[in-house]
Amino acid sequence: MFLFLRDGYYHLEYFDEVENRIRRISTRCKKKTEAISFLTDFNRKLSNKPKLKFILLHDFSNLYLQQLEKTHSQNYKAIVKISFALLEKGIGNIPITQISVRQLEKYFADTYQRTKQGARTYYIALRSAFNKAISWNYISENPISKIKLPKIPKNNPLFINEVELNLIIGKEDNPQLKDVYSFAFHTGMRLAEITNLKWNQIDLVERIIKVTNTADFTTKGKKERIIPINERMFLMLTNRLPKIMDINKDVYLFNRNGIKYNDEFISKQFKKAVRKINIDSKFHFHSLRHSFASNLIMKGIPIYTVMELLGHSDIKTTQIYSHLKVENLREAVKVLEY
Repeated sequence: MFLFLRDGYYHLEYFDEVENRIRRISTRCKKKTEAISFLTDFNRKLSNKPKLKFILLHDFSNLYLQQLEKTHSQNYKAIVKISFALLEKGIGNIPITQISVRQLEKYFADTYQRTKQGARTYYIALRSAFNKAISWNYISENPISKIKLPKIPKNNPLFINEVELNLIIGKEDNPQLKDVYSFAFHTGMRLAEITNLKWNQIDLVERIIKVTNTADFTTKGKKERIIPINERMFLMLTNRLPKIMDINKDVYLFNRNGIKYNDEFISKQFKKAVRKINIDSKFHFHSLRHSFASNLIMKGIPIYTVMELLGHSDIKTTQIYSHLKVENLREAVKVLEY
């Protein structure tokens, strides 16, 4: 660190450990005594500032994904990986301390033009990642926190009834996948929860399913819950119960030769079956979870009960189904018109 004179003003040259490069800044001082005073003050502020570590965007993304390896689902890790890949493509593999709010605004604006929901998903994933960067001492503040995404118009979730479910199942050739679709419709479980479900989480005596965190899988928000098994699912599970099973029942409920099903494969197969019955093409596997919740609400089940069954942490998430309750009440009052 030293002072030098240029164009009548003293400048300061020093090595920036965070950005891993030599930097030069103007002191805006013409007198040497004033420049020395600036240097002393600058040095003091620099020494009091938390020491940040240097890391490039690509290296940080790899480090963060390693951290997620044992704590998050494959789906979430895939989202994080895509988020970082698109960000690096847009701004380059630069030190994360150099990532500006302006660069991020452009990144999210471009993404929002392509996919509104995708922009929101990437925003949440990257914001969490950069919060971790703060705790790891790579940055002092989260630049994403300074950005506000445009609000995404909320659409009521699509759901199907049992007749439509049976039509979809009728177009599926794989007997296991027929059971998967029905299981999702009758339990409201997320796809990743279903594919990671093992027999040791199913109690056919008490007729309950325990959606729990395991060494191989973590539920969304790490929230565990219990789902009662209705009569139809009890019969299906009883029929599927293997004749010979390891004593600890460490076997996937839905598997191919002991290997669990791939989430993406199930999603694609479900979509194919949906197209074959010629209903709304916007239906996807997650619609089965919406159907579970919607059908319960329409049958008068309290929203807080539905919240518990779905494993939502916030009642606001479950309230997307509350309009169905109003519609039911409206239909009930119409009876008086006749």
